[in-house]
Amino acid sequence: MSTPETDRTDPDDAPLGGDETTEDELVADNAVEDDTLASLDPDAAPA
Repeated sequence: MSTPETDRTDPDDAPLGGDETTEDELVADNAVEDDTLASLDPDAAPA
């Protein structure tokens, strides 16, 4: 059974951290970590 969170039909919609579980666990504690996670997001536009 698929859900909207796990149903990734778009091959360009890669999860941050490599898989959905890791992506769900990545939470920034401060602005620096937020910037770091944003830079690692494969779906984000390049800086």
